[in-house]
Amino acid sequence: MKKLIQIQPFDPILMRDGRPFNATPGETAHSLTEVIPSVLAGSIRTMLAKKMMNQEHNLSIFSSKKSASIKKLIIKGPIYVRGGRRFYPVPKDLFGYDDENKQFQIKALSPISSFQNNESETGFLGTGKLGAHEDILWPIYVPPRSKEWKESPAYISEERMTDWLIGSEDEEVLARMKLELSVWRKMQRADRGVNLQDEIDHNLALEISQHYLAPFAIEERTSTAINRETYAAKDQALYTMKMLVLPPNVSILAEVGGELDNGLEWPEKLSVIHPIGGKRRLAHFQEASDVTYPTCSDEVLEALKGRTYIRMILMTPAYFAKGWRPDWLDMDLKTNDKWAYKKQAKLKLRWACIPGYLPISGWRNANQDPQKVSDSAKSNQQKTYGVEKAVRRMVPAGSVYYFEVEDGYDAAELARNCWMSPVSDKDRRKGSFDHEDGFGLAIWGTWEPSHSL
Repeated sequence: MKKLIQIQPFDPILMRDGRPFNATPGETAHSLTEVIPSVLAGSIRTMLAKKMMNQEHNLSIFSSKKSASIKKLIIKGPIYVRGGRRFYPVPKDLFGYDDENKQFQIKALSPISSFQNNESETGFLGTGKLGAHEDILWPIYVPPRSKEWKESPAYISEERMTDWLIGSEDEEVLARMKLELSVWRKMQRADRGVNLQDEIDHNLALEISQHYLAPFAIEERTSTAINRETYAAKDQALYTMKMLVLPPNVSILAEVGGELDNGLEWPEKLSVIHPIGGKRRLAHFQEASDVTYPTCSDEVLEALKGRTYIRMILMTPAYFAKGWRPDWLDMDLKTNDKWAYKKQAKLKLRWACIPGYLPISGWRNANQDPQKVSDSAKSNQQKTYGVEKAVRRMVPAGSVYYFEVEDGYDAAELARNCWMSPVSDKDRRKGSFDHEDGFGLAIWGTWEPSHSL
C-alpha cells in the first residue's frame, strides 16, 4: 500500500546549505534553491509519528517500538504541482542560447560518436587528452560563440518533459519549445521592468506559462537571537536568514510506502499543520486526492522499445560513491553487479551532462532522550545526538546520463519497472538512507548520437 501526501507551505522554508551557522550576530543562514528529499522525508516521518502516536513534539517520540516502522517508511519526492499539473526539473541537455545574430535557439546536447581525440585536441566540456575515461566517453559539441541563456525556467510540465524525453531530435518538438521558451524569456524580462509588452502575445503567454516554472524566490529576513534561559531577545544579536519561497499556487507531492504494507496504521483523513525545514516554518500536510504519483507513459514505453541509446535524467539530487560516477558502473563505465536493475537492461555510459555538485548536509537527532542518557554514556551520546551531518557532494537534479544499451536487453522494461525509482548508491555513513529518502529518483528517455561537429 502506498499513500500520497500533498504539502502546501504557509511560510518561506529555511532549507540550509552546508555552510556553518549558529545565529551569532551578523551571520547569514543560506537556503538552497530547492526542497531537499531528506528534509521532506524527515518532516513527513515526524509528522506521521506525532499523528499516529498522538504525542506532542519531543525527542522521545522516536524511542518507541512503533516508531521504528515509521522511520523505515520509503519517501519519494519532491514533485511540484500547480493546477493539478506535475512539474519536473529542466533537463541539463536542454541548451538554450543566443546565436551570432542574437536570435534565441535551443539544442538537444548529445554525444558525438565519430569524434576522436588526438594529441593536439583539448576536447569538449571536460574531455581532454589527460581526462579520465577519455578513451570511452564521447564529447558533446556546443555551438561556437553561443551565449547561454539567463532566463531559463527551473521546472517544466510533465507534458513538455515527455515531449523532450522522446522527441528532443524532432524538429516539430524543437520548434514548439523554441517558440514557447522565447516568449517565456520575454515574460521574465517584462516582470523585471523591461519594456516588452508590445512584443508579447498575452493569450499565447498565458498558455505557455502553464508549462514552465521560474526558479523559486529567495526571501531575506533579519531576526534576533534569543536567550535560551530567559527567552528574551539578546542585545545586538541580529542575524539574517535567506529562505525559499514557493508560489502560493505550487504544492509539494510525495509518495509514502514501505512499512505501510506491514500493518502500520495510516491516519484517517490526514490533514495537519506541521513544520518543514528549519526554524519550524509551517505547512499544511494532507493526503492527496486530485493528483497521482507519476508513472511511465505509454508514449515513452513505445519509444524506448528496441532503442540502443537511452537517457537517464535525475528528478532529485543523487548520491554516488565515486562523485559523478555511480558505483554501479565499473571502470569501463558498464553496469556491474551492483546495478539494481541488471535484469531489465545492461548499460554503458557514453556521456553525462552535470552542471557541478550540490552540497547536502543535515542534522542528526538520535533515538535517545537526553534526560535518560547516563553520565557514562555522555561521551558516546555526543557522537550520535544533536550533531551536524557531514556535507556530501551530490549530483544535482536535472543531470543527464547518456547510455548505450547492450544487446539482448529491453530499455522499455527498465523504464516500466524503474520509473521514478532511486538510483543512488548506498552510503557507508550511518544515518544516510538515500534510497528511503528519495535521493536519485530517475526517469528515462531516448537520444541519438551526433555524427559530426
